[in-house]
Amino acid sequence: MKTIAAISTPLGKGAIGIVRLSGEDSLAIASKVFTAESFSISDVKPNYMYFGYFKGSDFSDKGYMVYFKAPKSFTGEDTVEFQLHGGIRLLEGVVNECVKYGAVPAERGEFTKRAFLNGKLMLSDAEGIIDMINADSAASLRAGFRLMQGYLAKEVVSLERELTDLISSLEASLDYPEEMEDEVLPEIPKIKNSVGNRLEKLKNTASTGKIIKEGIDVALIGEANVGKSSLLNRLVGKDRAIVTDVAGTTRDVIEVFAEYEGVKINFIDTAGIRESDDLVEKFGIEKSKETAKTADVVLNVIDDTLKGKPLFKDSGKPVFNVYNKCDKSGRKFGKSGKDYFISAKTGEGVDELLKDVVKLFLSGETTSGEIITSKRHLSALIRAKQAIDCVDVTAPIDCVLIDLKEALSCLGEITGNNVSEDVIDAIFKNFCVGK
Repeated sequence: MKTIAAISTPLGKGAIGIVRLSGEDSLAIASKVFTAESFSISDVKPNYMYFGYFKGSDFSDKGYMVYFKAPKSFTGEDTVEFQLHGGIRLLEGVVNECVKYGAVPAERGEFTKRAFLNGKLMLSDAEGIIDMINADSAASLRAGFRLMQGYLAKEVVSLERELTDLISSLEASLDYPEEMEDEVLPEIPKIKNSVGNRLEKLKNTASTGKIIKEGIDVALIGEANVGKSSLLNRLVGKDRAIVTDVAGTTRDVIEVFAEYEGVKINFIDTAGIRESDDLVEKFGIEKSKETAKTADVVLNVIDDTLKGKPLFKDSGKPVFNVYNKCDKSGRKFGKSGKDYFISAKTGEGVDELLKDVVKLFLSGETTSGEIITSKRHLSALIRAKQAIDCVDVTAPIDCVLIDLKEALSCLGEITGNNVSEDVIDAIFKNFCVGK
């Protein structure tokens, strides 16, 4: 493959900018553009940082060069990084100079794609890298790091190995039935149960994984003027929603997220539910009702000074009754079951409410064992489990092999052992140029 070059730091002005080369001509190209008094390019040692000068056709800069020798590099190829001053014109000039001496501009995710193609990481590991880059909470960072470190890949490879061993034994028994059938056939139900249980355990983590990656959707529902917008502002720590004494101020759904104890929470403020002749407000009220149905959690916000009643009831999801304005009603702050007594104005009682929302959804997050955060991985696991469930331990070996190989094929979609080029291209197009 041709040697590629790209800027690997965000575009913009900064103290440091990095340009990366990867390919067999990396060091040769570097010798054309980088010089230093303390070394000759032909004598460059891997994994050492050299201070010197980058010489462009119309500019120069002082900085550092590092050489990583194949296969001990991120991509598995010879790699060079220039660490220079971070300016757009300067870094683009560095890439152009490298291209002038034989490199080609890298495509999106091409460095990581080469690492995958060169066997430096599994496909799921690569997806963990993009999850790390896109993470917007500590929980999603932790999940991305575990995926990048290969925890899921190790579990899936173990499942693949278990299936492969059984498939190999069954195929051998077809050639030597008298010698091997008595030994191999009892393994079919054992492997079916073992692999099936492990797949089911992985599948069951997906609901927690969705929360970790996308956040908890929390809808604030209630009558007009009960303090939903004030509560939203208190929850996110800034004035995001307009607050007035006029009923019906909020007419559309307002969404804003905040991080609490490492978890992303998507708060959704809705229009106050009441009878109204205003067409715009009526649309907002209908959207409020739809939002309540699709949210993960509903906060029934009630004006405690008016002794109001909760509006939303749905046994299929968590619903918290939040009695607001307790600073005026005189009720003691705290909670009783699913009833919370707070003041959006002073903030009292709000922290306990947030803690319980997070605790409810992240009881499944653990530091050991893998959590499924990717829809692609979940789809493959579901299909693998369906194939394993179809295995009939009383059926002829030929029929058993069909289902076992289907399960193995589905697991290969996660590790990259069995995946189309189109899928690979689609995954790496989610990366930025330079990664």
